[in-house]
Amino acid sequence: MFKKTNVWRGMSFVCALLLTISVMAANILEIYRTSVDAFVGTRSQKTVTEETVDGENAWTYQSKFKTAKEAYEGFKELAVRTSQETYTLLKNENNALPLSDTAKITLFGVRSYAPVYGNNGGSVPDGKSTVQIFDAFAERGFEVNPSMLDAYAAFFADKEWTVPQFGGGILPAYEALSVYDDPNELTLEELRGLNPDFDKDYASYNDAAIMVVGRIGGENGNGYYPGEAGRAAGVETVTGNILSLSNEEMAMIEEAKANFDKVIVLVNATNQMEIANLEEDPDIDAILWIGYPGAYGFYGVADVLNGTVSPSGHLGDSFAKNSALAPAMQNYGDIPWANAADFSELANVNSYLVEAEGIYTGYRYYETRYADIVLGNGGSEAAAGTYANADGTVAQADGEWDYANEVVYPFGYGLSYTEFEQSLDSVEIAGDKKTADVRVTTKNAGNTAGRAVVQLYAQAPYTDYDKQYHIEKAAVQLMDFEKTNLLEPGESQTITMKVDMANLASYDAENEKTFIVDPGAYYFAIGDDAHDALNNILAAQGKSAADGMTAEGDAAKSYQWNWDGDVDADTFSVSKAGVEITNALSEGDYATDLNAFMPDTVTYLSRSDWNGTFPQTYEGISANEELSRLLGNDLIALKSGEDTSDIVFGDTKSDLTINDLKGADFDDPRWDELTSKVTIDEFLNFASNAFHNIAAIESVGLPQYAADDGPNGSDSHYLTEGGYQGVPYADAAEYDYGTRVGPTPQNVAYGWNKELAYENGEVVLGESTLVLNLPIMIGPGMNIHRHAYNSRGAEYYSEDPILTGYIGSAVVQGAQSKGTLVNIKHAAFNDQEINRSGIAIFMSEQKARELELRGLQQAFEANGKPAAFEADESRADTYTEGALGVMSSYNRIGAVPPSANRGVQVQIMRDEWDFNGYNVTDFTGVALKASPKESIMAGTTAFCGFGVSEEITYWNAEALRGDRQMAQAIKEDIHYLLYALAHSAAMNGVNATTHTVNVMTWWRILYIICIAVFGLATVFCGACYGLGRRKSTAQKTEKGV
Repeated sequence: MFKKTNVWRGMSFVCALLLTISVMAANILEIYRTSVDAFVGTRSQKTVTEETVDGENAWTYQSKFKTAKEAYEGFKELAVRTSQETYTLLKNENNALPLSDTAKITLFGVRSYAPVYGNNGGSVPDGKSTVQIFDAFAERGFEVNPSMLDAYAAFFADKEWTVPQFGGGILPAYEALSVYDDPNELTLEELRGLNPDFDKDYASYNDAAIMVVGRIGGENGNGYYPGEAGRAAGVETVTGNILSLSNEEMAMIEEAKANFDKVIVLVNATNQMEIANLEEDPDIDAILWIGYPGAYGFYGVADVLNGTVSPSGHLGDSFAKNSALAPAMQNYGDIPWANAADFSELANVNSYLVEAEGIYTGYRYYETRYADIVLGNGGSEAAAGTYANADGTVAQADGEWDYANEVVYPFGYGLSYTEFEQSLDSVEIAGDKKTADVRVTTKNAGNTAGRAVVQLYAQAPYTDYDKQYHIEKAAVQLMDFEKTNLLEPGESQTITMKVDMANLASYDAENEKTFIVDPGAYYFAIGDDAHDALNNILAAQGKSAADGMTAEGDAAKSYQWNWDGDVDADTFSVSKAGVEITNALSEGDYATDLNAFMPDTVTYLSRSDWNGTFPQTYEGISANEELSRLLGNDLIALKSGEDTSDIVFGDTKSDLTINDLKGADFDDPRWDELTSKVTIDEFLNFASNAFHNIAAIESVGLPQYAADDGPNGSDSHYLTEGGYQGVPYADAAEYDYGTRVGPTPQNVAYGWNKELAYENGEVVLGESTLVLNLPIMIGPGMNIHRHAYNSRGAEYYSEDPILTGYIGSAVVQGAQSKGTLVNIKHAAFNDQEINRSGIAIFMSEQKARELELRGLQQAFEANGKPAAFEADESRADTYTEGALGVMSSYNRIGAVPPSANRGVQVQIMRDEWDFNGYNVTDFTGVALKASPKESIMAGTTAFCGFGVSEEITYWNAEALRGDRQMAQAIKEDIHYLLYALAHSAAMNGVNATTHTVNVMTWWRILYIICIAVFGLATVFCGACYGLGRRKSTAQKTEKGV
């Protein structure tokens, strides 16, 4: 055995090498423990409280789920109920819907077997929980044609659901269908090859043919492009765009029309599809938008189809005949800097986007141009390539812009199975003109119980002053909304909305440099949608169908008042926090307007000359010297040797802990004592270890916690890890299901129900926090839908800032009521996934403030309280504090990283909005692309990512302590993060005995086994080698003797 000494020597070396690798791997796994947990779905540490010191008072936030079964059933119940309110009926000829609850139906389309349940990346649905469409339909009583189903089943027989790009678990989607440039619809010939008799049961299942058309969506990837660039080879569509129906999809619809009297189309997409041909086709009886229903959402689809509930969803986006002709689409996609190659790779410089459409996003463009034409103010003249033909294709010659050729379904549109009547009862504007009470009565005048949405719009005058100073005004804009209770036939409900008039003010960046109100006539109007409300205003202005209106309006549903005097630059020039509002983004390093760096480069779209200012594509631009300095991400030089002795860190004299300040006001004097205990190195460690993690800060008694991505539930954790008040669920092992089971956030917005959104915040985010012990949940997503082509729209709410803002605010309030430290994402202007990391976003300050930032503002200021909450004394303690956390975006704001843009992060968010919470970057880590030192000075408290990149050489106390501005910023950031955590479930159940313990995860067991095995093997082989050497030496000695 010991004769082959060379073999033993080699094996000793190999085993020692494997031992070394195992030890190194163990060290790396422990260093990046929280990141490993996030990627593989484990939890390597847990917080333990050994005894109750403060009684039940320690549990500030109470979960309503005491068992895994209760949690499973609770998440499922809300998911189904939410879904029922979000589906939007777009067409229903001759009352084709509802169907009988025992209808025999035939499903058409590849998406009728493999629908899009949710995003394919970022807030993905839980495949373990998913109830497939055909099973949900069958459980609700429908009989589904088995022959057609068998054909699709045969196609998918050798395919399996995939895994998410981010998060954990199973994604209920097939890789073969997970592309953006091809719907992958099967042809009739392919169906025949899969099942020669797929059509044999048409006659037996002929109550309805239901065709499902879908488009995927999700985080990252290039997503959708218009025209030929967005279509795979061989894919042809109705309008030439991938968001319209392919020839194969249309062939399937024609098959349904030829064989069935009733044809229903389900639109299974969150991008606004181009479906004018379906709307105009008399043989298409009904169209129902279902978005992404989630794991249980097809129960809700069935409930709407069979009339268990009447549809009450309304569109939160405009559906155009050809959405590629929207002004915003002229600047979209990969538009590289001409000199991008001149920059360091670490600087992350790639492309830019000039949002030359200004405020005219979505319905603000379509409705305003329509109004100008009706009013005789111009707008009909249109150049080739900027407007649509009647069939939705791009006009190739100069001609006339026609609303009927542009818009299929306006913003706010949605049908019901019943009829509603609404009256604008009264409008009372407060003496200071900052609020208005608007009273609306809704009556169910039909024969079916249902819910209605009250949509309140306004119009501000467009004046010569506005034209002089390049201020744009939409002809109609949403001001507020409410949803009624379930109204029985003949029943009425009156709702009084307290309207925030600040949302009617316009931003004047050139002259007054603040929000202004022009003198002149203003209008409120209610309507079934934005277009209907605008027609009501136009009717009040004396216009009719004879003037080019698409329908007669109802002047009685509008209210006019006058704002007298000169331009008012005072009423809305101070924020609710008492801070003067002035330019933050129009000049200097943090400007978002490209003209601030390159004068007269951009012409913004103006209603004073629609055709002449229609956006061009701004491409081929080289960053000049000023822009190049900013794009390099090294903006502020660190100083050294400054006197910072009065800024205390690492004080050991105090006994205060963060638990002592649980719930304390931000200006409580004890915060200075507590923050003085934290060392700079503790802060830097906390800030650099924030990937799904809350790092411990021992000096103040903050335990380590896991965090997770949302916004639609936990991306990485399951009820098997759940518990109630620190005690694991006894039945946890029986419920290996996730919390990300509901319809998408965009669906929630299409429900137009603030109270339901609040409940979604309570459960989807709040209960995820309490059940899974995840104090931070990243969400909600509140970026604006700039156009139809961003593939990540499902995570966000709408094209409108008020619908976005009030739904997002409700979700935030519901989540924070359960102790969730929300991280609203993404601040700001995450307008496309293409080049999302590093792309420079440019726009006017008016656009920035009146769209995206106005939407975010509602959540930070706790605005949009539901009318029902206002009238309920038990809800008096809701909406008292705005969002306590935010995640900045990947893209640049202007030329600088978003986390370093002081205009947004400090002047607007921290100062104007009085935001005093936790601010984390998106997945950047502490790297040059995040401008770490500048970001700390701009209030960033943490960097999501994998530690500190090697190019950042100043990430230590010695390098930072001597810069007074930096030391002050670190002290402020410590205050922000500790305040936010002290007002969250991070302190839930915490007392003097609370501490963190390691958990034996499978990867820890694996590396321990590897170290043990290779360690023993090294010893054994080394011993064998030694004995062999000794024996060999002895033998040589004997021979020598």
